[in-house]
Amino acid sequence: MNYPEKKYDSFIFGSSRGCGINTYHWAKYLPEGSSQFLFQSWSETLTGIEQKISYIYDHGYPIKNAIVLIDIPGTFSKDQLPKRALAIKDPNISGQSHWIYQSILMYDFMQKPTQWLKAVRQMIHPSLPTINFDPVSNDWNKHNSSIDLSIPPPKDSLSNLSKRAKADFLNELKVKEGRINVSDPLIDENMKMQLKHIREIFDTCGTDYRIVITPGYCYSYPAVSRQDLELLKSCFGEERVFNYTGKNPLTSDYNNYSDPNHFGLFVGWHIIEDIYNTIN
Repeated sequence: MNYPEKKYDSFIFGSSRGCGINTYHWAKYLPEGSSQFLFQSWSETLTGIEQKISYIYDHGYPIKNAIVLIDIPGTFSKDQLPKRALAIKDPNISGQSHWIYQSILMYDFMQKPTQWLKAVRQMIHPSLPTINFDPVSNDWNKHNSSIDLSIPPPKDSLSNLSKRAKADFLNELKVKEGRINVSDPLIDENMKMQLKHIREIFDTCGTDYRIVITPGYCYSYPAVSRQDLELLKSCFGEERVFNYTGKNPLTSDYNNYSDPNHFGLFVGWHIIEDIYNTIN
């Protein structure tokens, strides 16, 4: 809807962990006149990422700048086209049935009474805000260009958790602390072809891209396998692949996370600073 005016040409692809990256901060490293968009999806897979990139390319839109977020193991999950409501792909991009898509969403909506309460509240008070997304960039957060992005934002301190949930999580961390869980190789032959296709589109478009293997679950340190890391470097170029998995300063502090699975804006800020200052 916004494309005729905004002419988006810079995209971040990946899962909900993309919510930890502020696109207005990213814009600081983009060429003047660029227009950025967070094109993420909950529980995004490699297939979903490839479909979005192909959709943009096939419709003749430019991809001048891109960040591809890789989650271990989620991006390379065996279930590349999940049917659950939170992760089902838009049929305009996936080519799947619109009817099935809407049926799954409606079924999920009917199973959750809280959704009905939200709908009633919105009808009674239509002026109430219903989303947290920035309507221009699709940022999940509201830390837009009015915030001082030259300095790291505050740490999240698991702010989205209740006191009980936070206490349970911290107890769980005590058990996991110090363990490093190295993933098995996940990239199969079909995924290799998908990665190659993404690289081909980027090369055709002259895209300035970065491949970011995101920090995983706090304290459990899930690390990408050496085999998968080498495959990604071989496909996209070693200098453009950035690995933040395993035990490191970002994953060793629970205050860097907004919940156990999602790093906060503090981490996203450092990732952007790192991946652009390293190359440029």
